Amino acid sequence: MSKKIKHILITCALAAVFAFSAAISACTIKTKHPRAAITIEFNDVTYKIEYTLYRNMYPQTVQHFIELADAGFYNNMIIHDYHTNGEWYTGAYSYEASDEHLAYSTAYANNDMADYLNEYSKEQAYYDLFESGALTPSVYKTDSFVGDNNTVKAEDALPTLIGEFSANDHNIKKGALTADYGVLKMYYYDKGSANKQVTIKNSFDQILMHDYKYNAATSIFTIQTSQSGGNSANNYAIFARLRNEKQIDKLDALTEAIADYEESISSTNGSLFKSYNTQVDKLDSFAGDEGRNISRDFNLTSLPLIIRSVKITKY
Repeated sequence: MSKKIKHILITCALAAVFAFSAAISACTIKTKHPRAAITIEFNDVTYKIEYTLYRNMYPQTVQHFIELADAGFYNNMIIHDYHTNGEWYTGAYSYEASDEHLAYSTAYANNDMADYLNEYSKEQAYYDLFESGALTPSVYKTDSFVGDNNTVKAEDALPTLIGEFSANDHNIKKGALTADYGVLKMYYYDKGSANKQVTIKNSFDQILMHDYKYNAATSIFTIQTSQSGGNSANNYAIFARLRNEKQIDKLDALTEAIADYEESISSTNGSLFKSYNTQVDKLDSFAGDEGRNISRDFNLTSLPLIIRSVKITKY
């Protein structure tokens, strides 16, 4: 598909969503959406890409993202796997260039990236934020009911995020975001055989029982860079779109810069990517022994793609 045709299709989709949002705003208390500016660095060039966050349809996911961004959690994060299936993953590991022993470039050259990932994991920082009260709870243990159906015990809150997507009974009748080019998605790891039941309190003030795997997101989100994504809207919360065609052009420029760099490396018989196996969810004690330490291969790069900042404009 040509870039021109792609832009026409995306612009039409954006226009349809914006029209729906305008109609919604007339009958809701919160009349406007927050915006996010994500500054990404590649090869010493920065790209500031702006998003609209759809709080009217995905309120708890957007709130969670805003709370993490406001805490500076996403600053200097590595985007990994950015050459694979059209999904850029970030929110798990920080980029560090000052430590001589585990500096990114040194670790990459010495094939020590597994140690680097272990050293600069952000999982503990995420749990510390939750324990400090900086993140609003939405998932609870199953024995957390108090009195009536609209109350849960605060002390039973789990440090994960409710899944606002149809597989988790979060259904939007009209205007739901789809897996289009550039969207942001909140990501979680499937707990497999260690899956449990949890209590969730949704945006409609309902308390429901659901699978933990659908309510286990923490900080990882993805940027979709393909025309259709593997992480579908049925199973992952797609909560933000590129604001306008100018932002589409910016993301295009970044993806083209990456492609050009990759081509230049390949032409010299070099390798831009190395795959490293590391463990995730090591601190997720609720999932049980079978659900923790999920093994995952991350494709790291000789030239890192880095989120330098995520800035929120509130309305």
